[in-house]
Amino acid sequence: MNFTDQRAVVTGAASGIGKDIALALHREGARVLFVDRSPAVTEIAEVAGAEGLVADVAAADFPDRVAAWLNGHGLSHLVTAAGIQVRTPGIEIAEEDWARLLDVNLSSFYRTVRGLHGALRTGDGTRPGSVLAMSSMSADRVLAGIVPYGSVKAGLSQLIAGLAVELGEEGIRLNAIAPGYIRTEMTAQMLAVPANHERIVGRTPMKRLGAPADVTGPALFLLSPAAGFVTGHTLPVDGGYALA
Repeated sequence: MNFTDQRAVVTGAASGIGKDIALALHREGARVLFVDRSPAVTEIAEVAGAEGLVADVAAADFPDRVAAWLNGHGLSHLVTAAGIQVRTPGIEIAEEDWARLLDVNLSSFYRTVRGLHGALRTGDGTRPGSVLAMSSMSADRVLAGIVPYGSVKAGLSQLIAGLAVELGEEGIRLNAIAPGYIRTEMTAQMLAVPANHERIVGRTPMKRLGAPADVTGPALFLLSPAAGFVTGHTLPVDGGYALA
């Protein structure tokens, strides 16, 4: 998959899935802006030969900062992998945690797509841009302990589908991936408990946990012209966990 001379923005690019996708796009020739709240993102991008931006995706000026980087050019690909998770019984979540879940995992996605709509419409000059979000398998099933997170991700999946319908005439595609249990910083503490690890691997038909690279391949496909007639779709990448 050739992304030469295409501009891509990847949020959550300092670790996990976002970092792996950003590096892959860069290897395939894209000019990539690595974005994360962590200052480490600048070093990660520099080592790769790309550009980094330390930013909170939930900040009101975030779309403007990306637009400044684009400097009038179109945006070929927007990948929103930044996200937070709060592990608590749904009825007990603190008000500030609920507000932050909504802002980072849902509202920021809407504001970013809205703010960069013109750049996405321009794309690379030959075709409009594409958008890929990270949803979750908790968006369409109950996973006790992260019910607020799953509810917000369900809203994200619905927003992606709705915008795909409304922006389809312009050629802008929006899709999502629903990862299963992937070894990342976000899941490290939970997977470090032997009982959790055994339960999850035991239920997963492929009998293993996922790695960020397992998500990157499908991500590149959904962003590429090979998926040019695919929009509004949330693709499970979970080793069959949701089927078991």
